[in-house]
Amino acid sequence: MALAHRGLKSILGLTTALMALVSFSAAAQSDKDYWRWFEVEVLVFKQTTSQQLSEDFSLALHPIAVDHSRNLLTSYFSQKNRALRSALPFCVELAKQNWQIDIACQYENEDQWIPIAGNPLAPGHALAELNSTEVIVDGPGGNIETASQPFLMPKNVLELSPIRSQLKATGQAEPLLHLAWRQPVFTRGVGKKYRLFAGKNYSDEFFYNGFPREQENLRTPLSSASEQQRMANIQSLLNMIETGSEPFSALNSETPIRPPLMAAGYPELAWQFDGLMHIFLVGNYLHIDGEFNLREPDRIKRAVNDIEAQASLALNNSSEDIPYLRSYYFSQLRRVISHETHYFDHPKMGVVVQIRRTDLSAPRY
Repeated sequence: MALAHRGLKSILGLTTALMALVSFSAAAQSDKDYWRWFEVEVLVFKQTTSQQLSEDFSLALHPIAVDHSRNLLTSYFSQKNRALRSALPFCVELAKQNWQIDIACQYENEDQWIPIAGNPLAPGHALAELNSTEVIVDGPGGNIETASQPFLMPKNVLELSPIRSQLKATGQAEPLLHLAWRQPVFTRGVGKKYRLFAGKNYSDEFFYNGFPREQENLRTPLSSASEQQRMANIQSLLNMIETGSEPFSALNSETPIRPPLMAAGYPELAWQFDGLMHIFLVGNYLHIDGEFNLREPDRIKRAVNDIEAQASLALNNSSEDIPYLRSYYFSQLRRVISHETHYFDHPKMGVVVQIRRTDLSAPRY
């Protein structure tokens, strides 16, 4: 009986300790006075030297949802773009220009126009006009003693600049993004992932899913044609089959097929580099979870998922290859030590990271 009593007391004691730990953890997450602040520096570059790819990268995009991430870069690059636009002259009224629009101008109060869906005069995405992003991010900084949000740091804190300069000077790599920020770090299930994007903006040519924005207009030969034309089209398809042209083929799982729509939550623009970085604590050990896509223009075989579309391609003598923005996917989780330089390698890109302690990095609970 005494043994059972001692066992019950042990279970109750363990439960009490766990509840206390949970309450401390909850307080640390909700009260900024308990936040553990770290400074994060990231250098992203594209490999320029040809490497033998040991990994077979799929042509199909591995999409990365960014809707629940924290984004420090959109406002930064948007403000840079607005500063450039503010120096442009005001546009002349259309009537005075014979309906010729000068794109190197700004409209009065254009930032306040209501972005009604389908309105051709509504302002587009804040970053849509950028052809590419700046490599070095020069943030405004902040004070972790009073801050309630993460913030970008000025460029004078960057300690990986010699690595960036060396990579560029030797021609081994092309730097895409170099920045630092300060953030509170929590446990894995609490802290948000951080959105990083950089490089060329391919959005004028491609959707995020990789397919070109301009689609070839193909006539649909079987459903919309007259009866006489349908019979002629069917005979043409039969002739192709007899001559071995094979207008119809089974789908190849390796060839991407254009989806009807891109699901909500994914990026609106197609950047050369895009993805998420999650920095979190397991006990007192820092971890980095990185998930990125590097995009490169390519060409793929046109693939369609129904018989009539295949017939349309055959009867229109359409080219088999179409432009495509392919993706090289990267995902890696690693436990790291603060103030050490950590290198995440990939045949197509590299990510160098330092996480540095601040005056508020130690636990305060």
